[in-house]
Amino acid sequence: MANFFKLAAAASIGLLALSGCSASIGEEAAVGNSNTPKDLVNAGQVTLCIDPEYPPLEYYADGSGGDIVGFDADAGRALADYWGVKIKFEVTSFDGLMPGLQSGRCDMILGGLYTSPARLEVADAAPIMNAGPAALAAPGLAGELKSKMDLCGRKVVAQAASSNAASITAMGEECTKAGKSAPILSEYPKTSDTVLAVINGKAEVLVETNVAAAYMVTQNQGKLEMANQVFDPDTTFGVFSKKGSTLTPAIAAAFKALKDDGSLAKVATKYNLDPTILDVK
Repeated sequence: MANFFKLAAAASIGLLALSGCSASIGEEAAVGNSNTPKDLVNAGQVTLCIDPEYPPLEYYADGSGGDIVGFDADAGRALADYWGVKIKFEVTSFDGLMPGLQSGRCDMILGGLYTSPARLEVADAAPIMNAGPAALAAPGLAGELKSKMDLCGRKVVAQAASSNAASITAMGEECTKAGKSAPILSEYPKTSDTVLAVINGKAEVLVETNVAAAYMVTQNQGKLEMANQVFDPDTTFGVFSKKGSTLTPAIAAAFKALKDDGSLAKVATKYNLDPTILDVK
């Protein structure tokens, strides 16, 4: 999956240029205002641990280096603007995100990280986005898919050994009880192959995580569309801070304000994400 996203991110340069995406938003903000929290790792700067390998949430605009873009990156810039501070991205591998937070390399993790009981034992998290499976299909079919039961009897593809593939397999009994045939599931090891399966007509529907699905649509305009509301979100992305940190309520309050004034919705729309998946409390 990582290789697919790296290649896809490289292919997105032109799109981002046309959209006027700028990596400098918030990076030259004035230092401090009445919203600025006191306990930042570096005064006048908010530092985010991030792994830019997961478009459309965070990735390099040129595929391998330079500006970091995506929903999380731009939401971080909006947060920096709200607090009146500069922003720094502390780039680390995915498995280094939590250690980076715990060691004080960054103030928070804003990087497509699910909340889970295990993570909440060692860190705080403010919810920011709901995630879960999404259905992708050719434009003519996408509009006909209103619920997961509409996948019964259809040729469905998902990445091998993924939770999405498991969800489709589990639907078999539900379809049978409803008097319908179980979905006909095909699995491929690479997400790029699952996309091609639908485009080439080997499968009718692709089931993928909603945030990744949004990026796939962006890269295959006119060939794939998202069928909204087929699945209910089943997980939540969070913005993580140190356990018991005074930053925790400040982060939650800031993102609540940014949701209320429409800033987060604009960022979501920019990256082809449905603003209704935003979950800020």
